[in-house]
Order: sequence, then C-alpha cells, then structure tokens
Amino acid sequence: MRSRFALLMARHAPSWMIAFLLIAAAMAAGVALAAELEQERIPLLVLDIELVGDLGTGELAAEHAARIEKSSALLREELSRLNAYRIIDATPVQAAIDSARATQYLHRCNGCELDIAKQAGAHEVLVVWVHRVSQLILSLKFEIRRVPDGEVVYGRAFDFRGDNDASWARAVKYMVRDIQAQVD
Repeated sequence: MRSRFALLMARHAPSWMIAFLLIAAAMAAGVALAAELEQERIPLLVLDIELVGDLGTGELAAEHAARIEKSSALLREELSRLNAYRIIDATPVQAAIDSARATQYLHRCNGCELDIAKQAGAHEVLVVWVHRVSQLILSLKFEIRRVPDGEVVYGRAFDFRGDNDASWARAVKYMVRDIQAQVD
C-alpha cells in the first residue's frame, strides 16, 4: 500500500516538475543577465590616493601613509558597488606603479598612468590626490581618464576639513556619490 504522500506526489508530479523547470530557467536567465551586466561595466584602474602640499612634520609621514592606504581601500570598495565600473586589480602592475611613483606624482606624470592602466587591461583610470593646505584645510581632487587618449571623462575638486581618518572617509564617500550621480 502506498503512503498518502506518495499518492499526492504521483498525482501532482507534473505540476512540481513544471514549477521546478520554471525556477531553474529563471535562475539561468538571471545568471546570464548578471554576466552580461558585468561585461558592460567599464574596467577601471583605481590608483592609490596621493598627498601633496603641506605634508606637515616628518612625524606625520607614517600617519599619512596609513590614512592613504585605508582611504584608497575604502575608495575601491565604494566604487565596486557602482554598476558603472568593474574595478581592476592593480597587483599585476604594482611594480610599474611603484617605479613611476618613486620619481613623480601619478596624477601629473604626463601619461604614465595611462600606460599602467593599459597594461592592467583597464579602459579608464582614476587618479585622486589630496592637497593638504594645513591640518584643517584640505582639497580632494580627482579625474577619471580614458585610457586610449587620456581624455578626462569626469573630474572635480572639493574642500574638506580635518586631516584625520573620519574626514578623509567622508570625503571619499562624498566623491563616490558624486561619481555615481554623474554615471547614473
């Protein structure tokens, strides 16, 4: 004698199979759509933030280095959430970045950032620098440059207050919101 569950399953099996096939098809379509959207995202190389201007005393060098590293990581994380960009890993071109940065700022290196971005497989490169006027007054400036021709796709500058982690984080998040408003 068959159980009641077995009888119900036998009677409704075609309905369950159809539902399962519809769900599987929808999931496959979603995966295909996600892959297509990933292909449409612009490959962007995000260079580490640079600090220029009044760098303060030598005692601040380690603090600034840590702040730059932390803020650059936050910048990449925030930009990765935008649908417009696919953030390119800079690890394969880090030696070229370090070599160029040893002699000059990348935001004004006469196209070296474009060569590095091309090596990384990026279509655009983001250069960001903070001009420190004093402990209180700073300006964050950025440009997104197209790799083939160096044309500035988008760029802005704005001031922020306070040479500390919280102020830099707010400035980075504001910059990403500004970029998002531009690309949406």
